[in-house]
Amino acid sequence: MLIFTLTIQSYGQFKFSGEVSQEYFNSSIFLSIVDNYKQGDLFLTEKIIQEVEIDSLGYFEFKGDFLDSESKFYKIYVDRCNSDVTDYNHLLKHCSNSNYQIFIANNNDSIHFPLNDLNQMFCSFNYSRIQNVATFKIDSIQEVLLHNLHEAKSDEQRRIIYKNYNLELQRFSSALDEPLAELYTYQLYTDESSFSRPYYLKDLETSDYYERLLLKLEKSYPNTSYLNQYENDIARDRLLFAKNKVDTKYLIIVILLVISVSINFVLIRKKKPKGTKIKYREVLSSQELKVFELMKQDLTNKEIAERLFVSISTIKSHINNIYSKLKISSRKDIVKFK
Repeated sequence: MLIFTLTIQSYGQFKFSGEVSQEYFNSSIFLSIVDNYKQGDLFLTEKIIQEVEIDSLGYFEFKGDFLDSESKFYKIYVDRCNSDVTDYNHLLKHCSNSNYQIFIANNNDSIHFPLNDLNQMFCSFNYSRIQNVATFKIDSIQEVLLHNLHEAKSDEQRRIIYKNYNLELQRFSSALDEPLAELYTYQLYTDESSFSRPYYLKDLETSDYYERLLLKLEKSYPNTSYLNQYENDIARDRLLFAKNKVDTKYLIIVILLVISVSINFVLIRKKKPKGTKIKYREVLSSQELKVFELMKQDLTNKEIAERLFVSISTIKSHINNIYSKLKISSRKDIVKFK
């Protein structure tokens, strides 16, 4: 291993090799760069940096000295589609039995992916440094988390499980001394469709972890797409959280306002006197009193006019005066006066 490490340092050349299961023998296999950490599961033809043929024994090997000396996310991808990456199956992502693995590496790294005892691909590995296999270990922790969440019986259990494993993932990736490992962990539980996103948004408001990760990225990966994307994601999610808080705040205000208006309305109705303090006999003229008494008998304007031998317009004028003096607005209010 010491000689291997010295060889890497002397020649500055990467080598990613491995073995595949029999169904992929004699197929094309691709090495691509992942510069958007949320698109690791996509097969993007424009991101392919090397293509090689898997031999008749299932062995493949990528090598060269054209990778960046700075660590990045890379992906090895293989499927059972036509080897032409521009065919419709690849473009429409209809390839069957595809398999891929994301890992962290630079131009000095060597990683080998042998088949495990069960002939499974990308489940066993030899590597130059522990950071190369950070994504594998993080995925393993994530699988345990998903299993436990599936077994959980209540939302409270799920909340506790998520909190504990989220902290474990953060601690583990932090201990690797590789900000990209933490970034890989971050994208697992912040995805828009992830069950854990609501927990993450709450954690974002109170935890300083995300600021610490930002500082690490600024130090180790300045002027990179990873840093820019993380800054934008954090800013957007904080804005979203703030907006949700504001929306909730306004909703509470509206609810309280409606309750307050309703209570005041009820109180006013209760306090409003059933009778009136106005003594209509003292404020109405003699003719208005006659009209008023007939109104109390529920006579129409025409009937009142015939009784008093006056025109309907005169009756209407008297009624308007009555309304004004008694501070009422309709005949319904007349019943208040005894």
